[in-house]
Amino acid sequence: MRSEFNQPRPSLLGVLVIGAALCVALAGLGSFLTSVYAASNTVHEIKGTVEAVNPTDDPPVIVVRGQHGANEETVVGAVLKQGATIVRGKKRIGLDRIHAGDKVTLKYVKTRDGLAVRSIVLHRN
Repeated sequence: MRSEFNQPRPSLLGVLVIGAALCVALAGLGSFLTSVYAASNTVHEIKGTVEAVNPTDDPPVIVVRGQHGANEETVVGAVLKQGATIVRGKKRIGLDRIHAGDKVTLKYVKTRDGLAVRSIVLHRN
C-alpha cells in the first residue's frame, strides 16, 4: 500500500506551464498559417482611373479606383516591385509617365507584405 504513495505525480504547476506553452505555440502557428494562406499567386485585375501615383517613393505606389462587378466600386493601392511591367500600347514606359486621372488596367497579386503590381497598361485617351 505504501508503494502507491511513493510514485511521482505530475505537479499542477508543471501541467499548467506545459499547457500554456502549447497554447502559445498553437496560436503562433495559426497566425503564421494565416499569413501564408493570405498570400497567393492568383493575379487580380482592375480597370479604372489612377487616383494617386508616387514614382519617387521607395517602393513606388499606385492607387487605382475602378468597378468590381456591376455596382461595387473598388480602390486598390499596390507597390511596384522590380519586374513589374508598365506599357502603353506595345511600348514599355516608366512609372513617371502615369499621372492621376489616367485610365489603366492594373494586374496585381496578394503577398505577405500587401498588394504587389504585376503589370500596368496605360490606355490611350
